[in-house]
Amino acid sequence: MMLLLAGGCASAVAVGQSTALDSTDLVTMTDDMAAAIEASPAVRSAISAGGSLSVVVEPVVNQMTAEVLPAGPADAFTARVRTLLARHDPDRFTWVMNKEAFYRLRGQELEGFDVGPAPGAISPGYALTATFTSLAHESDQGRDDYYVCNYALTNLADRTVLWTKSYEVRKRAVKGFLD
Repeated sequence: MMLLLAGGCASAVAVGQSTALDSTDLVTMTDDMAAAIEASPAVRSAISAGGSLSVVVEPVVNQMTAEVLPAGPADAFTARVRTLLARHDPDRFTWVMNKEAFYRLRGQELEGFDVGPAPGAISPGYALTATFTSLAHESDQGRDDYYVCNYALTNLADRTVLWTKSYEVRKRAVKGFLD
């Protein structure tokens, strides 16, 4: 797989068996997104002005065509960004559990385990979102898929986008002689 970086977005053309997003895309994309958030002047300014950003990670929005991205694998694309930022900048970000995850955890029988305050008691200031879209083209020669994965860090108080960046990747699977 050849990886080209151009114009702030990543692009790749792969010739092989599958055009689906894979673990290489996961690592490349999330490394890029975490580094871009850390380097963002707007994010750094918000941290300087108000201290640690309290962030909730929203479930990935899947708007892809002809592609199934189950919730678990989809959430890996935001969970890894969160993990990288928590590891590299633990004092700059405070991670708030998603309300749905909190209620799911609270609904389990957990004897002797305090799940903490209710979601209404903690209000995140920012939301990290990811929206995945795709275009697919299939012919007798093969299949082309083009993915755009847009990440955004949004201020929940005034609904302004503090930071946003896209990862773009094109994948091609060429049909073989016996396919």
